[in-house]
Amino acid sequence: MNSQILELTTGLDLDRRVFTRIEIPGAKIQYRKTGMRSLLNILSKPVHIKNLSKSGICFPIDDKLRFGDPVVMKIQFPDGKNLRLRGEIRWQNERNAGPSSHVGVQFKPFGSQTEYNPIEALEYLRSMEGLAFVKTDEASN
Repeated sequence: MNSQILELTTGLDLDRRVFTRIEIPGAKIQYRKTGMRSLLNILSKPVHIKNLSKSGICFPIDDKLRFGDPVVMKIQFPDGKNLRLRGEIRWQNERNAGPSSHVGVQFKPFGSQTEYNPIEALEYLRSMEGLAFVKTDEASN
């Protein structure tokens, strides 16, 4: 039974993510909202990511962003690889006890057209699936 049918028949709020989320100790992200009419369109300070998949990323944020806000991101991996990706805000939780809330960003499509993220970035993200990274506990997200 697929999760959509199960969700409709049981009323449970199931995790709808298709791709496995992974944690990469030491990976950091910098971001900025696009479309801002500011002369100082600089990236945020680097923060550690919570988790990522081929389709999106979760990280702490001090700014207030809204669903659908476009962002550009620079993701820095411990192996020295840097990815520059574009995406859209899909959710932001309320501030918890700590100083930051978390935001979920869905990556824009990957492909060869100029408005897409580079296909090489998708290939890099795919290459990480089989590596020995710590997988996140689905129930804690």
